[in-house]
Amino acid sequence: MRLAPVALVLLAWAALVGAGTPVTGRVARLVSDFGLRLFREAARRRGDTNAIFAPHGAATLLVALQLATAGRSRRQLEAAMGFSIDDPGLAAELRVLRQALQGPGHLLAVAEGLFVGRGLALTPSFAPRFAHALGPQRLARVDFERGEGARTLLNAWVRGQTQGLIRELLPPGAVGARTRLVLADALYFKGDWMRPFPTAATRPRPFHKADGGVVTVPMMEQTAKFNYGDFETPEGVPYDVVEVPYSGGAVAMLLVAPASPDVPIATLTRLLDAQLVTTWVTNMRLVPRVLVLPRFSLETTWDLRAPLKSLGVQALFDPEAADFTPLSAEEPLVLGQALQKVRMEVTEKGTEAASATAAIVYSRMAPLEILLDRPFLFLVRHNPTGTILFVGQVTEP
Repeated sequence: MRLAPVALVLLAWAALVGAGTPVTGRVARLVSDFGLRLFREAARRRGDTNAIFAPHGAATLLVALQLATAGRSRRQLEAAMGFSIDDPGLAAELRVLRQALQGPGHLLAVAEGLFVGRGLALTPSFAPRFAHALGPQRLARVDFERGEGARTLLNAWVRGQTQGLIRELLPPGAVGARTRLVLADALYFKGDWMRPFPTAATRPRPFHKADGGVVTVPMMEQTAKFNYGDFETPEGVPYDVVEVPYSGGAVAMLLVAPASPDVPIATLTRLLDAQLVTTWVTNMRLVPRVLVLPRFSLETTWDLRAPLKSLGVQALFDPEAADFTPLSAEEPLVLGQALQKVRMEVTEKGTEAASATAAIVYSRMAPLEILLDRPFLFLVRHNPTGTILFVGQVTEP
């Protein structure tokens, strides 16, 4: 097995994908499949760099936006996600899935928050429908005109839900007088390995980077029986998959790596979907192996607007096309930002990870922004006579 010296694709708690009970299996597959497709699109833009993503958090947020939208906005969301929250039985399955995720043997907490501007009148049916689909949530009225004060409040909620692992989701200026609603999802996971890595076995070893360079990093090591499989891409590129279970057995980490360090990790990333993960899980076998794994910490911030647009979700971001009437009929609204921050720490003892995802909905009644963030010309003109007094160009302010 060649996992140690090459780049890794990490699928934390991926053993849940497609392996749930009949009650949750369908919705787990649908949610995971969309989340993985969104990750593929986002990772394609990022290239061969460290990155971690939370598929469940992103998909849950988009389910909430389905409830908040109508018309072309809603149709594009459903098409991109591959399902509708109104599909028969789906809302009930989502609630059962949420309960199943927070089972014994590991610490996994999921929370949703609705932060509504004080002046926005919600459609009476929105909050009950949200609770019916996604379970209990925090609903709070926020004075977004306070700007930084409102941002501090929302970041404090995220920090509390993630046990301090995500300290700041919303950057400065993310909310203000035009903000009408913030939909937020937070997930926190902490699990000890079923078989911890012996601390004494950790020692410096070479790690092959994507650019061909080699660095020396602390590598953990243990000898045990692991579920393992060797697979090939459709193009015949070989790669390995090994499952490392957490205490209790309900959650596991899948480690996926190309057999050769010369193969870009994108070769595997672009294949990810729920069906492929199910194929791995059902075709691995228990074998004795020596697993050598880097001790690592990752943190990634994602702007999901471009990946969502590339998957066909366009109207939500268009001030002329967005339809949020199921959320509020009071004023026209538009989705301004879709953000996610994820952090994970992997040590000899286990894994601690958290994600926070937010959709920020603005009023579109304010004038559209004209952003001169590129070279521009200027002219100073005497209007009564039409005389041009000054002309110039700015290429670097």
